[in-house]
Amino acid sequence: MRLQGATKTLLLGAALALGGCLEVPERALLSNAFAPTADCLYPSLTPFRPLPARFSVLTWNIYKQQGEWQPELARWADGTDLLLLQEASGRERLYGWLNERDLTWFQAAAFEWQRLPTGVLTASRGKAAQICAERITEPATRIPKSLLISRYPVRGAAEQLLVVNLHAVNFSLRGRTYQAQLDMISRALSGHHGPVIVAGDFNRWNARRQRLLQRWAEQEGLSEALPTPDVRTRFWGYPLDAIYYRGLTLEQAESMLSHASDHAPLKAVFSVPSR
Repeated sequence: MRLQGATKTLLLGAALALGGCLEVPERALLSNAFAPTADCLYPSLTPFRPLPARFSVLTWNIYKQQGEWQPELARWADGTDLLLLQEASGRERLYGWLNERDLTWFQAAAFEWQRLPTGVLTASRGKAAQICAERITEPATRIPKSLLISRYPVRGAAEQLLVVNLHAVNFSLRGRTYQAQLDMISRALSGHHGPVIVAGDFNRWNARRQRLLQRWAEQEGLSEALPTPDVRTRFWGYPLDAIYYRGLTLEQAESMLSHASDHAPLKAVFSVPSR
């Protein structure tokens, strides 16, 4: 969301709805490797490819690839083990870029515009053991937002890594829908004893959302990976994007300026703690 994006998002939602260009698909999950489209996939027929014990994560709202995204994505994401994109539009250039790098990817299509699926997309050098998609509808615009929940084996970890790729709702009366989206993540974390990463565009652009997010993170035992330097996109002083984690050692985190998107990419390096 751009800093002036609140009004723009409302107008876009109205225009799409009235124009009949926006469609919400029955299922939310799209993959490059598995033909079935479903809310959850268990790709157990393929051997797991574990992530390394020291791995990197990049999260970026790619702004539907409207800017010159390829040079920036290549600069920041080449060599990255986990790539979490928000506002990824299902264009062949993006899918081709991922496939050329032998990345396994899944997309939770929040909606389709001009027959292009749009939503969060998770790509990895490891192969996931499970992938699930969730959606929630914006109260004001009626445009859905999506999240992806993935599980990966990691070398040296007794339990699998749970990764949540989130694009949070922009508008929510008294934060109710925002909290409902956080509750979705809590249900995924419930009973999971392995390491966790929750990252993406949290759209925390006011004090209420900051309080809800901070309280939720504390309840879930999550820490925020604060970047140095910190050039994240801010609205009213609050950074929109974040990486939260638990059960891992944070080695470094940084954010980078972008000319291709209204959001700055955020990257972190983690390692599995010694037993």
